[in-house]
Amino acid sequence: MRHKMRWWWSLPLVHHRTTFFLTFLMLFPALMAVFTQENEINMPHQESDRIASLVEFWAKKIGNHIYHLSNAFSQYADIKTNFENSEAKLQENDGLQLVKEMATDVTNMMKFKVEAVKRIMNVAEEASLDKEYKQDEEVEYYNAKRLNKFYPPEHKLKGELREGFKRLTLTENSHFDGIAVNENHSSVHVPTNVYDKAPDVINAIRWSGRLDRTFKSNYELDPTLSWQYFGSSTGFLRQYPASSWVMDEKDPDLYDARLRSWYIEAANSPKDMIILLDVSGSMTGLRREIAKHVVLNILETLNENDFVNVFNFSVETLELVPCFRDTLVQANLENLGEFKKALNYGETKDIANFTQALTQAFELLHRKNSKYNKSGQGSQCNQAIMVVTDGAPYNFEEIFAKYNWPHLQVRMFTYLIGREETKVRDLNWMACANKGYFVHVTTLAEVREQVLKYIPVMARPLVMYQSSHPHVWTGVYADIAEAWNVMQALLIAGRPEKAFPGRRGAPGLREGYRLMTSVSVPVFDRKKTSNITERVLVNESIWALRRREVRTANLLGVAGTDVPIREIEKLVPPYKLGVNGYSFMVNSNGYVLYHPDLRPVHEEANAEVQRRSRDRQEWFQDILKPNYNSVDFAEVELTDHEPGPRSNHSELLALTGWRDYYSKLRRDLIEQRGGEAVLDVKIHMDGMKRVVQRKQRYFTQKIGGTPFSLGIAMPEGYGKYKVHGQIELSRVIQDPRGAKAMDHFSTGNWTLHPDWVYCEYKYDQNRVDQSPEDLMKDFLSRAQKPHWKWRSTRTRPPPEPAMNQAQYNTWKPPAHEDDRRDNYYCDKDLVQSLLFDASVTNVYASSNRNMEDQLEGKNPVAIYITLLYSSVRHYFGMTTAFVATRSGLTRWIDLTRANPMDDAAQNNHSGEPHFMKMHNKAIDEVWYKRAVDYYEEDNEAYVYSVPFDAATRNPDDVLVTATRAIFIEENSYRKAPAAVVGVTIKHSKFVEYFKNETYKCPSYPSRDSNCKKAKTCESKSLDCYLLDDNGFIIASENDDDTGKFFGTLEGTIMESLVQSEVYKRVRIFDYQAVCLDTRLEPSIASILATPLQWIRWMANWMMGNIFWMLVKTHLYTLWDPNQAWAYTHTERDIQYPDLEEPPQDVFDYKEPSLEEPRSVDLPEYLADDGTEEVLPEVAAPDDIPRSFDYDNATEGSGEEDVLAEYEDVLGEIYYDIDGMHPDGKVPPDYDPPYGEEDGDFPSIESRTPQLPLMNIQLAYINKTHPRPCDKEVYLYKLQNHKLQQEGAYKPVKGKLSNCHTNGCGRPFSVQKVISTNLILVAVNNLCPCESRKVDIEPVEVDYNETMHCNRLLLQHFRKRPSTCYNYHPDEHEIKLCGGAGALGLPSLALLVLLTLVHIFNNLSFGS
Repeated sequence: MRHKMRWWWSLPLVHHRTTFFLTFLMLFPALMAVFTQENEINMPHQESDRIASLVEFWAKKIGNHIYHLSNAFSQYADIKTNFENSEAKLQENDGLQLVKEMATDVTNMMKFKVEAVKRIMNVAEEASLDKEYKQDEEVEYYNAKRLNKFYPPEHKLKGELREGFKRLTLTENSHFDGIAVNENHSSVHVPTNVYDKAPDVINAIRWSGRLDRTFKSNYELDPTLSWQYFGSSTGFLRQYPASSWVMDEKDPDLYDARLRSWYIEAANSPKDMIILLDVSGSMTGLRREIAKHVVLNILETLNENDFVNVFNFSVETLELVPCFRDTLVQANLENLGEFKKALNYGETKDIANFTQALTQAFELLHRKNSKYNKSGQGSQCNQAIMVVTDGAPYNFEEIFAKYNWPHLQVRMFTYLIGREETKVRDLNWMACANKGYFVHVTTLAEVREQVLKYIPVMARPLVMYQSSHPHVWTGVYADIAEAWNVMQALLIAGRPEKAFPGRRGAPGLREGYRLMTSVSVPVFDRKKTSNITERVLVNESIWALRRREVRTANLLGVAGTDVPIREIEKLVPPYKLGVNGYSFMVNSNGYVLYHPDLRPVHEEANAEVQRRSRDRQEWFQDILKPNYNSVDFAEVELTDHEPGPRSNHSELLALTGWRDYYSKLRRDLIEQRGGEAVLDVKIHMDGMKRVVQRKQRYFTQKIGGTPFSLGIAMPEGYGKYKVHGQIELSRVIQDPRGAKAMDHFSTGNWTLHPDWVYCEYKYDQNRVDQSPEDLMKDFLSRAQKPHWKWRSTRTRPPPEPAMNQAQYNTWKPPAHEDDRRDNYYCDKDLVQSLLFDASVTNVYASSNRNMEDQLEGKNPVAIYITLLYSSVRHYFGMTTAFVATRSGLTRWIDLTRANPMDDAAQNNHSGEPHFMKMHNKAIDEVWYKRAVDYYEEDNEAYVYSVPFDAATRNPDDVLVTATRAIFIEENSYRKAPAAVVGVTIKHSKFVEYFKNETYKCPSYPSRDSNCKKAKTCESKSLDCYLLDDNGFIIASENDDDTGKFFGTLEGTIMESLVQSEVYKRVRIFDYQAVCLDTRLEPSIASILATPLQWIRWMANWMMGNIFWMLVKTHLYTLWDPNQAWAYTHTERDIQYPDLEEPPQDVFDYKEPSLEEPRSVDLPEYLADDGTEEVLPEVAAPDDIPRSFDYDNATEGSGEEDVLAEYEDVLGEIYYDIDGMHPDGKVPPDYDPPYGEEDGDFPSIESRTPQLPLMNIQLAYINKTHPRPCDKEVYLYKLQNHKLQQEGAYKPVKGKLSNCHTNGCGRPFSVQKVISTNLILVAVNNLCPCESRKVDIEPVEVDYNETMHCNRLLLQHFRKRPSTCYNYHPDEHEIKLCGGAGALGLPSLALLVLLTLVHIFNNLSFGS
C-alpha cells in the first residue's frame, strides 16, 4: 500500500517537473532578453565612460573635417592674409562725435521740410484773400478719383474718356514708391461725405490751386521732399504731385484728412478731455448707436499728446473703463482700444444725473483740487468736456458758475442725439456760455461731420494770435488710411485683395508698410470777420435767410509734408556703426520712431493663418499691430537683469536712487540732452528664436527743431574700433598702368547691400528698375572721366534770410533739366571702402572656369590635387562659397557649376532665387551678426545653422550655412571685424557624413558586426544629435528633426543640459506682442433648431433693408426742403446775435406742410446796414443731386457716397474690431438684440444687413480679435566655458535617474564639436522615460486684473509740447457756437415704395 502511494505521488511529481522544465525552455530566450536589456539600461560606469569617449572621438573628427573643408572652400586664409597685408588699419569709434554729425545731417534735412510747409502756408493764406467765389464760376482742377478712366471695349464709346473724368499724363516715379505721378500739377481728393459742389468747398479748391507753383518750387529746392499737401477744413485734400486715387469703385473711400494726426495736432494744442456719455433709460435703440459712434469719432480725433477719460452717467457717474478711475490716460492706441471695447457693452437704465456727472468732470479737470493735475500728468493745456445726450432738463448754470466762470478754462461741447428740437435750448446754452459748440446729431451718416466741428473751435486762440504758426511733428505712423479698420472691414466682406490701401489710395507695400513722420503747420484765415447766412423763421411755415457780418477766427486748414523714416535712416549710415551697431529715434513721449526691434507688422498672425488655413496666400502678412506707433523705448531695450515682466521699466524709468544710471538714457532722449550710457542688454534675433547677451554703449543727441532725439548703440569691445581701408579713386584714375576700378568686380558674382546709399541721383525719378550694382557700375565709369567730383555732402542748411541774390543763386540747386539729371550724391568713404574690400576679396576669380580649363597645362600632381578637390567638394555637398564685408559687399561662387557631374546652378531646379541673392545684406544678415558675436567665444569656430522650417522643405533645397568672422587685430583689446566668410552645404550630404562618422568606432573603421556591438549611433539603443549654440537640431538620424528645437523632442534632456550648465536659459519678454482671441461663431446646424429661426432672419433682413435704404437715400430730404439745404450745404447752425437772449421762436416753429410748394420765394431781406437786400432764390431740394448715375456722379454722391455711409451705419464692422468683449470672445448663442425702439427708431442691430456667411468664412483673421499683450519666452545659449577643462573640451556625462516605474534611467553624453558652434549629444533610448516638451514659442504673460490695470496706468516720463494756445482775450467776441436743423415726418407711401424698389434691386443683384 505504501509503495502504491509513493508511486501514485511520483506520477504527479514527474509530470510537474516535466511541465516546469518545458516552460523554462520556452521562456529562456525572453528572460535572457530582459536580462540583457536591464544590463544595457543600467550601464555600468565603465560603459558610460566608453560612450563618452566615443562621443568625444566623433566630435573631434567631425569638427576637424568640416573645419578644414570650410576653410579651404571659403578661402579664409587667403582673404584674411589679404586684409592683413593691405593697408587696413584700426580706427577708434568716437560715438559722441559720430552721433553729433549724424544729428546735424538729420536736423538740416528736417529744417528743409519745415521751410517747405511754411512756404505752402504763406501762399495759402494769401490766396484765400482772393476775390470771392461766384456760383456760376467754373473751377478747373484734377479730381484724384476721376483721372484717366476710359470706356471699356464692349461700350459703344470704347477707348474714349469717360464722362466726368479728365486726362492727365502720369509717369511712374521711384521717389514716390513707383506710383504714377505728374510733377507739374496737384490733384484734389474729396471725401465721400463731403459735397464737392458746396460753395465753401469749391471756393477753397479754387484759391488753393495757386499752391501748385509753390509745391513745384519746393520740390526743386529739396529733391528729397515726399508728398506735399494742404488739407482744407472743408474736407478736401490737395496733394502734390498729382496722382490717381486708386480705389475700387465698390469699396468705401474712408480717407478724411481732417482725421489724420498731422492735421489734428497742427490744428489744436494738446488737450485734456472728459467725455460724458448719457446711458439713461431713454438712450436706447438708434440713439444709443448714434451716441456710441459720436464717442468713437471723438476718440479718433485724439493723439498721443492728448489725455482723456470716458464716463457713463445715469443715476451714477462711472468710468467706462474701471481701470481708469479718477484719472485721465494718454490717448495712445492701446488706451483708446480699451475705451472702444467697453463702449459695446453696458445697459441703459434710470434717469440722467447731470449734476453729478458735470461736477465729477470739473473736479477731475480742476487744477487746484484734482489729484490728476497735482501729479503733473496730462497735457495741461486745453481742457474740454464733451456731453453726449438726448437732452438735459435745464442748463445747470450754478455748476458752471462754481467751476468754470469767469475764467472759462474748460470748454463745453454738447451733442444732442435724436430729433427732438425742444431739447436744443439748454444744451445749446451750455456750449455757448462756456466757449464751446453745440451740434444736433440725428443720423449715423452725419456723425463724423458733426464731431469734426469741435476742432475749429479749439483752434480759435491759435488762429486769433495770427503771428505764430507753430509747426508740429507727428509720431510714427504707417502710410495708409484707417489701417486696421479698413483692412478688417474688407476681410469681413471677403475681399482681402483690397485690404491694403495706401494713404493716397495706392496699394500698400507688400514688404511692409512705409513708416513715416509728418510736419505740418496750421493755415489761418487772415480776415477777422465773415459774412454768414442764417435761417430765421418768418412765420409759422416759412424760413427766411439773413446775412450778417460776425467776428470769426477761421482755420482754413493745415499744410504739411511727409518724411519717410527711410530718408532719415539714409542720414545715419549703418556702415559707420559697424556690425551689431544700430541707430534709433525717440520722441518726447518716449515712443520710438524707428529701432531695429520695432516690429509694427503682426508676423505672428500670418504664421497662425498659414497654419490654420488651406489657402497659402500671403496677404495677411502686412497686418499692423494695434499699438504699432506707441512702442516705448523701454519696451525695445531689454536690460539683462529683469526679474519679471515690466520690471525693466522700473529701472529705465526711475528718477532717483541707485536706478539713476539706467533712467538717464531714456530721460536724456526725451529731454533732448546729449549723453552717454552703458547697459547690459539682451538682444533677440532670427524671429525671437536666438538670444545674445552683451554690453552696449549708447550715445544720444537732439534733432534741432523737432521733438526727436537720435541715439546710436555700439557693442562694447569690438564696437569701439572700425577697420579703415580704402582705395583712393583719384589714384586709380591718375595711374594708367594700375587696375581699373571695375577690374575688382570683373569676375565672380557680387551684390551690394540693397538698402544702403553708395551713390544716387538726387532726381532719379526716371531711372527705374536700376539695381544697386548697375548704379555702382554707372558711377564708377563716370568717376574715371575728367572733372569728377564726389559731392559727398549729404545735407546742407536751408538758405539764410540774410542772403543776397548772388549768394542765393550760388546756393540754389540747378533748375535746368540737364543739370538736374546729373545732380548726384556719392558717399566717398563708403565707395572707396567698397573698392578696397573688392580688391582684397578678389580670390574667387579662377573658380568659375570649367574643369578642362583647370586641368589644362598642369602637371600630374596638380591634376590629381584638382580632381581630389573637386571630388571632395561633390562628396561633401559644398554648393556655395562666399564672403561679405563691412562695406556691404557680398561675393560668392557657385561650386556646383565647377562640378562636371552637376552643371545646374544651385536652386535652379526649385525655381527659387540663389541663396546669396536672398541673403545679400552683408552686416545685417543674421549669419554675419552671429559669426561676429561668436568670435568672442571661439575665434576659430564656424557658426552653423539650418532653416527652422527645414523639415517642411524639399530636402534638396535645404542648406547648411557655415560662417566665420575675420577680425583685424592689433592686440587682444584692439580688434574689429572686417568680413565674414562662409560656405553652404547640402543638408542631405551633411547628414550623410554625420551618419557615416557616428556609425563608426575608433577601433573598427568600417561598419562591421563588431562595430555594431559597440553601440554606435547606428544601434537602436543610442540617439545622436548635432545641436547648435541655441539648441536647434542641425543633424540627426531622422530628417524630420532638422531645424527643430531640441527641447520639443527631448525636453527632459534639455532641462538636464540647463542644470548641467551646458546651456543657459535666458528669459525674454515681448512687449510688442499681439494675442489673437478667437471669435466663436454659432454653429451652422442651428438653422435646424426651429422654423421660427427662419422667420426671425427674414424679419431682420427686411428691417435691415428698410433702414439701410433710409440712410442710403437720405429719404428725409425728399419732403423737407429746409432740411435738404441744411444737410447738403452744412448750413444748419443757428447763430444768436445775443448770447444772453436767444430767440425763442427759433425752436418753437410749425413744421412746413408737405402739400406746400417745394421751392419758396424769398423776395426781400434786410442787409447788414438795415437796408433791403435781395438774396438769390434758395435752391429747391430737387436741385441738389440725390439720384446716382455712377458714371456721371460728382464727389459726395453715388456709389462711393453710399459706401462711406455704410461705414458709419454699420459701425459694428468698422469699430467692432476694437469693440470685443474684454476677454475677446462672443458667446456662441449671441444674437444682436431686436425690437428695441426709441420713438420711431428701431435699434441699429435690426437694420444691419446680414453679410453672407460664406464671405465671412473666407478669412480666418475675421474669426479672431487681435489685442496688444505681453508675452514671454525662454531662449537658450550655449556656455562654451562650462564644457572646458584645463583648456580642452571634455565630455559632459549625465543620466536621468528613476525616470520610469521600473527604476531605469537614460544616460546621455555631450561633447563640444571643435571649431564649431555645435555640440554632439548621444542619448540612450532604451528606458521608456516620459519626456516633457520644452518649447520656445512665446506665451502670454498672465496678468490678473490688478496687474493689467497697473500696466495701463503706468505713467512714463514724458515731455509736453513746448507750445500751448488755449486762451485769447478777444475770443468772447465770437458768438458762433452751433445750432440745429429740422426733420420732417416721413411719407409712409413713399417709404414703402422705395423699400420695395431697394429690395427688388438687391434681389436682382444677388441673382
